[in-house]
Amino acid sequence: MNSILNNFFKEERKRVFEPGPYFAQRVMARVSQAVPSVWDVIPRAVRPVMALSLILLFGVLSIQIVYPVEQAGATGPIMAYVGQDLTQTELSLFVDVAGSDELDDLNLLGLAP
Repeated sequence: MNSILNNFFKEERKRVFEPGPYFAQRVMARVSQAVPSVWDVIPRAVRPVMALSLILLFGVLSIQIVYPVEQAGATGPIMAYVGQDLTQTELSLFVDVAGSDELDDLNLLGLAP
């Protein structure tokens, strides 16, 4: 009697605790149906354009990170606009040059030209 119950419990354990051979495929099929991805929301005609735009966006961002834009001194948008009309001598008064420490000293003493 003990062996009959023992066999019964072993069979029940196999049926309850051990999944079938296609268990993983069934679970993955249910998960893929339940969670829509970003590409499922985007219409099929727009997907290539969206993918290309994302590739270009990340490409430009990576280039800007690797090779940042060098600023010419401390010039900003105002100097870019005003600098067009200035002569070279007037521009040298505004632009940060290599000898700016000497120019600052001369300005403090009132001896700058």
